[in-house]
Amino acid sequence: MRSKLFVVLTLSLFLQTAVAGEAKEKLILEPYPSDTPWQEVTNNSKGDQWLREQIPSDQKIEAYKDILTAQSFPQQKATEPSAFLKGMFSRVGGACDHVRVNGPKEQQEGGYAIAYAQIYCGKQKGADFDVNMFFKVIRGTNALYVIQREFRVPPSEVGGVTSFTKDQMEQMMSLMKGQSVANSYLVSSVYLCGEKSTDKRCETPLAH
Repeated sequence: MRSKLFVVLTLSLFLQTAVAGEAKEKLILEPYPSDTPWQEVTNNSKGDQWLREQIPSDQKIEAYKDILTAQSFPQQKATEPSAFLKGMFSRVGGACDHVRVNGPKEQQEGGYAIAYAQIYCGKQKGADFDVNMFFKVIRGTNALYVIQREFRVPPSEVGGVTSFTKDQMEQMMSLMKGQSVANSYLVSSVYLCGEKSTDKRCETPLAH
């Protein structure tokens, strides 16, 4: 139910066999900051491999404008986060008429290798909207974790450059604020707890 573009980029990975019996670790996604509460619309799992999706409670999954997706890929646990994102960059052109990317930006957080990136898809093929995707990828002990905040925006000729008329300034400001919130959320409110973690927020025991 996530964007067709992200399905194209990750479906082959999700269908591979999961690895079980690893050391315990848990990806934490704090509540998304919004005046409108977000609700979970997808929670699928197979062993250590899973997919979860959230959207604002005033939107429908069939026609959402905003979505937060988190996935685990046990079979990719040895993959560097930046390499995973570069692989996505190389494939996204087939789904969009115009593409702009930022990153990947590599760093260490809480004892884990992390990478951030953004993909701006202009004129997604077969759709009447553009897609702006903000990513955080974490390499854990058990799996590679991919977190994506997606915005569906009006179509444009250039990926990441959405055109607004003078009477759409409120929408423009709302999008800019939303993207700023998304960046801050991925940095501050998404983290991995496990045996390697140095994040003090992980000092409470992990739930089963």
